[in-house]
Amino acid sequence: MPRRIDPTGLTGGLHAVEALLKNDPRRIRNLVLQRGAGHPKLHALQRQAEDLGIRVKQLPMEQLDAWFEGSHQGVLAFCESRPLEEWATVRQELLTAKQNGASPIIFVPAAIEDPRNLGACVRSAAGLGVNAMLLPGKGAAGLTPSAAKAAAGTEDAFPICRARDIEKDLKELSADGFAIFGLDAGGTLEAHVADLTGPVVLVAGGEDRGIPPHIARCLTARIRLPMAPECHSYNASVALSLLLYETARQRGFRFPTPAPTT
Repeated sequence: MPRRIDPTGLTGGLHAVEALLKNDPRRIRNLVLQRGAGHPKLHALQRQAEDLGIRVKQLPMEQLDAWFEGSHQGVLAFCESRPLEEWATVRQELLTAKQNGASPIIFVPAAIEDPRNLGACVRSAAGLGVNAMLLPGKGAAGLTPSAAKAAAGTEDAFPICRARDIEKDLKELSADGFAIFGLDAGGTLEAHVADLTGPVVLVAGGEDRGIPPHIARCLTARIRLPMAPECHSYNASVALSLLLYETARQRGFRFPTPAPTT
């Protein structure tokens, strides 16, 4: 779980969480239960969530109280603003597009904890040709209402998925022929020198931690953006925008054609 909690993405209460698990489970990022509560309904919710592949964590009641105003009844669901797509399905669609001559762009926001920053990344990604976004399974912000607000209506422009094992998924993409590039102020490869014309995964690190080690191990290379020497680093969404612009420039600013509306 990210260290910064976005309250706009929280749902609390036995009945509300039970309804989410039954009717809209793909909106739930993870479930937090009160430790030691001993309530049979909480145990039932935990089993149901685990059967659906949803991460469950038990924490002291004081922590749940600090996060949620009102009666949470010992359970909180951390939710996305909309259901996320299944990564296995989206991955297969991207591989099919690649086999047909396309060069998909996948964005991975690694350890980005500020939902507004994530939303700004989504907005830039939508404007500069990203085909899918793969969220890490833990340690990062989700597509909460705050993130969706910052995305300014672009969160439906491409599939957004959540990885169960981001390291495994990145290694599989590398084996499938995707170059995995990480944005890093200390990188040795200049953005304008990197070949961004083929299938790529672009990884932007978090505000404080950068790219976590388990994701860094999967990188093909670390890309550095030009910057005045007195500056430390760019904001994650700004860095992503600059790299996506360079990617689009190298590709001749050719973007996927929107589907016709009826």
